[in-house]
Amino acid sequence: MALFRGMETIEGTKERYTRTNTKLKHSDHDAPAEKFLIDSRLKRLFQYHFGGDGWVVIPKGRAVAPSKDDGKEFKKGTAFDLDGGVYRPVITLANGGKDVTEIGRNGEEHTRAANISIGLAYANLYEEILDGFNRMQPTVENEIYVELPYIPNKEDAEEIEWGSFYDENPSRPVSAGDFVISDENGRLVKADFSKIKEDLEQAKKDAEAAVTVEDLAKATAAIAEAEAENARLNEQILGQVWAVETNLPPQGWLKWVGWSDEQRAEDDNPNGFRAQDIGAGDGEFPGYPYEKTYTNFDAKSNKYYPQGIPGLTNGSNIEVPFEDILLDQVNPGQGGRYDLRVEQKPIVEGSLEVKVGGVIVDPVYVDYKNGAIVLDVTTNETDTPQKITASFKATGQIPGVPTGWDFKGSVGAVRILLQK
Repeated sequence: MALFRGMETIEGTKERYTRTNTKLKHSDHDAPAEKFLIDSRLKRLFQYHFGGDGWVVIPKGRAVAPSKDDGKEFKKGTAFDLDGGVYRPVITLANGGKDVTEIGRNGEEHTRAANISIGLAYANLYEEILDGFNRMQPTVENEIYVELPYIPNKEDAEEIEWGSFYDENPSRPVSAGDFVISDENGRLVKADFSKIKEDLEQAKKDAEAAVTVEDLAKATAAIAEAEAENARLNEQILGQVWAVETNLPPQGWLKWVGWSDEQRAEDDNPNGFRAQDIGAGDGEFPGYPYEKTYTNFDAKSNKYYPQGIPGLTNGSNIEVPFEDILLDQVNPGQGGRYDLRVEQKPIVEGSLEVKVGGVIVDPVYVDYKNGAIVLDVTTNETDTPQKITASFKATGQIPGVPTGWDFKGSVGAVRILLQK
């Protein structure tokens, strides 16, 4: 601090300093204390039930970067902060070092200039609202061990807004030790240095074997392209994968956490059939007023069987495929109505395929939630039984899945040590 004699400043000299020395530490490394403005062009993605009013524009777990835009409201990556009356740096979605053209919040097209990621959004980041309380300030993490859901297929990963990891090239999946970068919208992908090495070695071989000027030019261009891609990946590295967890469910106690008897009693869980399917009258089946399959329960109906909490820890969004599950059989000379029950429920709508004797048939009625199926089967004129089978996808089949992994297409999680 400055030294004073009364109100008189003691002047410093080249030999004697009388002013405070250089400020060195501003904050800790893992989440630097820096004030950023949120990119005002980003489109509104969703409102969060637990996050109060406003729209999320950068979800938790997405990679972020300082803006490189210049022009219009931007001034070399900064924008005017009405709260402070000064220009401050703008934070936006990382794009892996490639220009991204998109439609923004106001329906106008804009381009996020190629940028360099600095870390992950530690919480949901909301659009800027110019009022007395301008939302929580962005926190960017760049040196912690993080876990992201592993959704190999890009299309499935893009169906959720939270941060996630997917494989750009399904034939070259991620593995422990791989470095990671951001894709064009802040989701993480593998930095495939081994592929670049292969391409570079092949291009050099092609250059050595070139017999025409055109062949040499093509090989030289391939070498330059591989070297440029290598430089981009090195610049964009956000961290390194330490573990790829694909055990579903992971070892733990979540699969044993279930509802209480009172909660089960309060649950609206009809048997799945319509009133006319179990109603009195002509053609009623034995057991009325109950439907035919009401006794078809196995050990899974036991309250001590691990099932997880429905909709929370049972994998309610992960679609599990089942092929040719045997439901019943049509004996010789039999036919007519068959009331069937699929144990693996709820069935994903549009995924059910029922076969009788290997021939696809259309059910008369299906209750996807409760697994009830009604068939009208042609009389079996052969002398051998015909199997009734079903192929489908069902959710809620993996008790013990953490909620942070429970997304369509998820196969587990990727754990990454951020090191930016």
